[in-house]
Amino acid sequence: MPTLGGWSDIMPAKEEVQKICNQMKKDVQIRLNQEFPVLKALTYQQQVLKGYNFSIKTDTGADCQSSIYLSVYRDPSGKLELKDAVKIELSPINEALPFSLDQLKHVVEKRTGKNYSKFKGINYKILLTQMMGYQDFFIKVKAGEGIKDFLILHVGCAVIQEPKPELKGLLVNKTLNDPIEYFK
Repeated sequence: MPTLGGWSDIMPAKEEVQKICNQMKKDVQIRLNQEFPVLKALTYQQQVLKGYNFSIKTDTGADCQSSIYLSVYRDPSGKLELKDAVKIELSPINEALPFSLDQLKHVVEKRTGKNYSKFKGINYKILLTQMMGYQDFFIKVKAGEGIKDFLILHVGCAVIQEPKPELKGLLVNKTLNDPIEYFK
């Protein structure tokens, strides 16, 4: 349970969160002007205020190349209100990043204490920010031949001038099928 005003950790969705998604499905479809077969809750965070804010990652069953993130408020009486719904597409790495992964390889090697003979981008997501000219990228990288030889990089980059990527975070021992999630 989060402290008052603070957000909880990201947690696997439970039945209560799925019920919220079921109730919000029609509103989400209207907001995004798109129909989909299901709205399955995958993970969530919650914030305790006067009521609860929920940030929920969902799968629509339509494809595995995107996720819909919901922002839902539940007032003390239990009434739900959809605050926002955002569809985030997974982009193939061949859609050029504004920087080369080679610019990050030595930083990643230094942080993990390993040398990578392979360092190939697979796909990525972009977190939309309010800051003009700056983007956060979450990039899945194949860094070896094993099943768990994938990394997920959190890279911040100013994109207006010459891009200078900065490694903000790193997840190791990932698989090809692990989802690309937001993390700090």
